[in-house]
Amino acid sequence: MAVKQGKGANDAACFFFPTVHFLEGDPMFSPTGRRVCAAKAASSTMHLQPIALAVLIVAGATVPQFVLAQTEAARASKQQAVQRFDIPAGPLEGVLNRLGREAGVLIGFGSAVTEGLRSNGVSGSLTVQDALSRALAGTGLGAVRSAGGGYALSALPASAAGPADANAATTLPAVTVSAQAERSAVTEGSGSYAAAGPSTAATRLALTARETPQSVSVVTRQQIDDRGFQSLEDVALDATGLSTRQIGGGERTQFFSRGFEVNSFLADGVPLAFDYDTQGLATLAMYDRVEIIRGAAGIVTGTGNPSGTINLVRKRPTATPQVSLTASAGSWDNHRGEIDAGGPLNEAGTLRGRAVIASQSADTFKKAYSHQRDLFYGTLEVDLGRDTTLSLGGYFNKEDNPGADWNGLPTRRDGSFYPFARSTQLTPDWAYWNKRNASVFAELEHRFDGGWKTKVTARALQAKMDMLGTYLYPLDDATLFGQGVGAYAYKKNQYSIDGYAQGPFQWLGRTHELVFGGSYRKNRDDDGPGGWPSDYDVTVDPMNWNSSAVPRPVIDYLWSRKGYQTQAGLYGTARFSVSDPLTLMLGARVDAYRYQMHLSSGTWNDDSAYKVSHKLTPYAGLVYDIGANHSIYASGTSVFQPQNNQNPQGAVLAPVTGTNMEIGIKGEYLGGQLNASAAVFQIDQKNLPLQLEQYRCQSAAASCYAPAGEVRSRGVELEIAGALTPGWQMMAGYTYNSAQFVRDSDAGVAGTRYDTQTPRHLLKLSTSYRLPGVLSAWRVGGAWRTRSETSTTFGVRQGGYTLIDLMASYAVNRHLDIRLNLYNVTDKYYYQTIGSTQDNNHFGTPRNALLTVNYSY
Repeated sequence: MAVKQGKGANDAACFFFPTVHFLEGDPMFSPTGRRVCAAKAASSTMHLQPIALAVLIVAGATVPQFVLAQTEAARASKQQAVQRFDIPAGPLEGVLNRLGREAGVLIGFGSAVTEGLRSNGVSGSLTVQDALSRALAGTGLGAVRSAGGGYALSALPASAAGPADANAATTLPAVTVSAQAERSAVTEGSGSYAAAGPSTAATRLALTARETPQSVSVVTRQQIDDRGFQSLEDVALDATGLSTRQIGGGERTQFFSRGFEVNSFLADGVPLAFDYDTQGLATLAMYDRVEIIRGAAGIVTGTGNPSGTINLVRKRPTATPQVSLTASAGSWDNHRGEIDAGGPLNEAGTLRGRAVIASQSADTFKKAYSHQRDLFYGTLEVDLGRDTTLSLGGYFNKEDNPGADWNGLPTRRDGSFYPFARSTQLTPDWAYWNKRNASVFAELEHRFDGGWKTKVTARALQAKMDMLGTYLYPLDDATLFGQGVGAYAYKKNQYSIDGYAQGPFQWLGRTHELVFGGSYRKNRDDDGPGGWPSDYDVTVDPMNWNSSAVPRPVIDYLWSRKGYQTQAGLYGTARFSVSDPLTLMLGARVDAYRYQMHLSSGTWNDDSAYKVSHKLTPYAGLVYDIGANHSIYASGTSVFQPQNNQNPQGAVLAPVTGTNMEIGIKGEYLGGQLNASAAVFQIDQKNLPLQLEQYRCQSAAASCYAPAGEVRSRGVELEIAGALTPGWQMMAGYTYNSAQFVRDSDAGVAGTRYDTQTPRHLLKLSTSYRLPGVLSAWRVGGAWRTRSETSTTFGVRQGGYTLIDLMASYAVNRHLDIRLNLYNVTDKYYYQTIGSTQDNNHFGTPRNALLTVNYSY
């Protein structure tokens, strides 16, 4: 290619590039025509190096495309410095364009070279060379640095690039990486089940799973799509160590880990006050991945149980245009459609957007119970400068559930199950449970030279619930039940802000990391009106019941409640590089918590208030690298949960505290494509309230308590996730957990098992495999889940069971994919949740199928 030098206006140095295109938006270069001029600046450093530019062009392909950002002098110093990158996965060309612009370097490549290739993106504090390595991981390309300081792409040797795809014209390329490559935090488009790159959910430091001294699982977008998951409850089916229960109805799902309920949730790493009554989690279309940190994560959340934390990470705008259209149809008239579109909104790519619309209409295997779910999500991302990014967005989620079951099914008085058909409903057809969620958020991030950054996130969420349902109670006749009715309307508003600074620092000749920040959250609950009818008298014979024959009652609203909660905290974590293989993490959080509630019901009122001040939550962890692929670790962390129970004198009990101690080993293989871990843990939860006899209560309270309870949970967790071969993805996990009371002498339960509804053994495996050779357009897979028996204190017992799912997918071409999922292929008859002899027993889903068609461009 000839490069002709000429003269432009004001004696600027100009170069003529036949067939060359330039990324727009850089003020030093004109993208119009074929004449590109660099203005002659007063400073001697503000000019192009013609030789360096020519070298870069010669090294490129036939139709090169360039990213031009800064002058050579500034570029040379920047390439040696660590910079912060957060570039989502997408087409390789777009990722390289944005990388070059943010890093301020020239990257030469041909459009034909990058056509059809995708990148996993770039995330983390990296040098330019390291960022390029991550961007090119699995593409079969490498970056060669030129004498002028830029980079040109070249093909890696066949042994490094991986085997060729026999059907490259019709299928996506196989994902392979070099030994040093690391993955982006974004999982969309990665094709992987592997735990993705850095996460801040455990300690607020951006750490990979191997760098985090706790158990971390990630259910990626690829796994969510392969399994046909639509709800967080679905995700829990595959996630290591997680189990679920439907408490008081099919629209209230609790999550459990390590013997305790998970009540700590994050949205993009920011604490979220989760309420299963009002918040809808049945539409996952707006999320890139779900991260699960098992054990306490008190540095980030402050309050909660020591069981774990679930982080919902939303999809972000993409650097290049993309559109995805999805339609599915399944058993029980389950129909769903989704539109997902994103990309730049201006020529410079400094304004980007993303929109997701999803709608589902479905019946269920239960009589008269159906779902109508709609999601609208939109977000904008704007580069206010090279180092500053502002994100704005929001969503509206609607979940209407006619025929929702509030009470579940009963058992016989001895705890044995009735021979119900799984379609059985003992709640009337007119019951319902409807939810409305609306949220807006803003996120401002600024990146400094030297790897430091600050981020501030503000979020507002309003969650509403309107329900009408029934419940059962036993009658003297042991074969019959009475039925009551309740109607409630809840509205819960929460506002939160979280801000932190993170970056490296030098001490004693080594580089360490520090993060510090603070958060504030305010909740207001306006619950009510609520009530019940005065003339509802229904008797239920479980084996002879017609849910359509009961008239809808008139509700007398008698009940309301207002509650206020605030939580403010300061936190910090330091990660010290003690030696090349050893890192030490020390952190702490200090919280102030206040709660006030006023309950009005008929002729009586009840006011309660309590607060916690200067509550300290410590954190410590050690990670020791054994070679390039393995690390051993140990950690100790805690969390607290305020309570409003009073002692005999009327004083509020101290918060329930939970401490998680954990040791384990982690492995990372194939450049992060395959991760494995093994952990042994112990959790102690103290200050559990023990109710005392009424005569011991000296205050006016209806009941009083002593802080006598203590539970210890111990167990083992094993997990492997990622690519066993370039075409074989798998996530497998095994959990053994045993929890018991270790101190509770007044009640005489010390030494007995705690929470027998959590299975002691959980084994989960999900996988997908791309067939080789001429069949490479096909992927097959499925899932296997086995759990041990569970029981309740009411004598209800569910034996252990195994569920098997199957999947087959066919790539018609690189844009169109068809997938068939079969669930519970053996049609196992079982109870997913068990409760008492009068209610809260819920069937697991029978055999069913889901056909999904996806077109993406």
